[in-house]
This record gives sequence, structure tokens and C-alpha cells, in this order.
Amino acid sequence: METKTHWKKAFKSDYLSSSDIDDKDLVLTIEKVLYKECITASGKKFCNVAIFKESNIKPMILNVGNSKIIKKFSGGKVHLEEWVNIKIRIYVDSKVKFAGDTVEGLRIRELQPTTEKPTLTKDMEAFSKAVEYYRANKIFENIETRYILTPEIKELIKTTANVD
Repeated sequence: METKTHWKKAFKSDYLSSSDIDDKDLVLTIEKVLYKECITASGKKFCNVAIFKESNIKPMILNVGNSKIIKKFSGGKVHLEEWVNIKIRIYVDSKVKFAGDTVEGLRIRELQPTTEKPTLTKDMEAFSKAVEYYRANKIFENIETRYILTPEIKELIKTTANVD
């Protein structure tokens, strides 16, 4: 199969662009979102930037529309620091209006990808990490983003962590 090069590859970018994902959807997990200064085609400005768990993927600058979708996927949380472990599906929209032109832009699909989470058991390596996390934070919320927790396993985590 012949490898083809997108014309935008010549214009190096530290951020994810349409040339990085071509015409396929990309399912990613947001590790965190930062508010930071970025150098873009329109100059220096502060942006919301998604960092992904998938190490081979560049960070993505989030526009207002994409930020609103992530807010929705987070359960309505408005603080960037709470936008963690969120699955998204990115695609290239070839009809984005920018500075009077129609260009390609990255968009997040409004339907969040579903993932099958494993049910946590005491025999899994992750169990001890769940106990440590619960001991430090006394909540299950972040553990439940990765695993299904039965009432019995929650009780076992509490007991093992020595927390009531």
C-alpha cells in the first residue's frame, strides 16, 4: 500500500491537526486539560489544551465548541482540572469557517464513545492501587472511571484501606 503525505505535514506543529488523523475518527482518552500559552497560526494566545493518555498523540488545542462537548462529557464540570479520564472521538470537519476561509478543523463528536470497563476484583493488580487511592482521597469517583465497582468490592477497598 502506498503511503501518502498530507500537504500540512510541511508546516510543523506541536499540536494535533487534521493532517495527523486524515479522514478517520480517532478515539482518545483525555489525561488532563491545561490552560496555557500557545503559538498558533494567529499568533500567541492562551488556550485550553487537551493532553492525551495515548503517548503517540500530540496535544490538541480546544476551541469553544470542543470545550463545551468535553464539559458535557465530564458531567457538567466547569473546571479544566476536573476534565480527566474522558473518552472522546475526534474527526476532521472540512467545512470549518476561519478568518473568512473554509478550512479543515478538528471536532469532537457529540456522542461520547462507550468503553467496556472491567469489574475490579481483589485479585487484580489495580486493586492495591484502588486501595491506596481510596485511603488518600476517601472517594471512589476516579476509580469508577476505569472500573466497575460492586458494593462488595467497595466495602473490601474501605476495609483494606482502614477507612470508614
